[in-house]
Amino acid sequence: MIQTRIIRLFVLLLVTSAACPDATAEPGKAEKISAAATENRQALDFDGEEFSGPAWDRLVAEGRAAQFFLVGEEHGIAENPRLVAQLFTELSKAGYSKLAIEISPTMASLLDAALVNDGLDGLRALFSQPGGEPAFYGMAEEAEMLAVVRKAIPADQPVLWGTDYEVAGDRQLLKLLERAKKPAAAKIALENLVAASTASWAEYAATGSPQFIFSFAGDPALVRAVSEAWPKPDPRSAVILNTLEKTLAINNLWIQGKGWESNKERAALQRQNFLRYWHAEKQRGEAPKVMAKYGGSHMVRGHSQTAVYDLGALLPEIAAIEGGHSVSMLIVPGTGSLLAGLNPSTWTYEPHPAEGGYLKGLEPLMNAAFEDTYTLIDLAALRPLAGMSHKTMDSELFRIIHGFDMLLVMSGSKPSGELEHD
Repeated sequence: MIQTRIIRLFVLLLVTSAACPDATAEPGKAEKISAAATENRQALDFDGEEFSGPAWDRLVAEGRAAQFFLVGEEHGIAENPRLVAQLFTELSKAGYSKLAIEISPTMASLLDAALVNDGLDGLRALFSQPGGEPAFYGMAEEAEMLAVVRKAIPADQPVLWGTDYEVAGDRQLLKLLERAKKPAAAKIALENLVAASTASWAEYAATGSPQFIFSFAGDPALVRAVSEAWPKPDPRSAVILNTLEKTLAINNLWIQGKGWESNKERAALQRQNFLRYWHAEKQRGEAPKVMAKYGGSHMVRGHSQTAVYDLGALLPEIAAIEGGHSVSMLIVPGTGSLLAGLNPSTWTYEPHPAEGGYLKGLEPLMNAAFEDTYTLIDLAALRPLAGMSHKTMDSELFRIIHGFDMLLVMSGSKPSGELEHD
């Protein structure tokens, strides 16, 4: 049972299931939405190297005018990170200097440092270490995106903001805690925590069972014991301890069958971490332009698919407080697409058909997509037709139209591959 729940969570890390179509949908509403989407679509051309065309020009213009550019995606599409890399590079000329991603703050700083020191080879060296490869970024195109983004910003300015928990990197984080100066009692408590992590990962190596991945098998009380014995840790150690305890607590809730509580705590952690970065920048007198790249449920404005308020609700409010606005885009696979999915038993990525996920309920929008190129649909233009109540149409279609500003359909997109490393 525990292993089944963990495998299901890894599936949800890559794809979030949406609601089924509503039986109360207004007759003919879907056809009207599809016709309006067709009238408000633009082609995004891709020659295998660069993106161009009317949709590209629209994305650049929208990004330049915004404080935040939110990219919600279905993970595992090879072309997604390539688009984000090109878009970030272009928008860096308009002041974008940070990329927020779905990993922990400390892992983000480790990736940033590895890239500054040795580019992709730096990532390969980090990923070859136990716990050095975070979820998603072992995909070749995702790693290449990080390298491109890192090059767009001066090396003395950190570019990556990690806001999430840490699924596989506890051994890297524990290594940093071991090196930090601490009270004797905290050292003893940390030794117990490290021993538990080591034993759990040994079981995983022997069995390939995801239930022994320490972020699911560990007891948050072990981390609390370190924190209680270490009342005044240095700032980096404090963030690491918070990450470890929150990770174990969030996944413990999931294993107990408390999915909503787990997602609520994860969203709260994401918001807390983003605000830490933001307040630090504001104290320096800066209000940086930020691009955020996450699974779609984290980026949707309003109530997410997991029934919580995530970064997609927070960032537009921050932008409004700053006197600006945010822009958001959901990227989904189209006809003939394949995705790469994480196999948690082998920590490898395997191609699979693009089915379900964010596509459920979006048929009226998908029907407006071009067959021979990528399609950008202006969702804001559809909102008057969608109206104010989801009772007259599919609830997930309603959520996407009001929760994102644009939808990008990548028909014929390819699955991400593996980044080769030792």
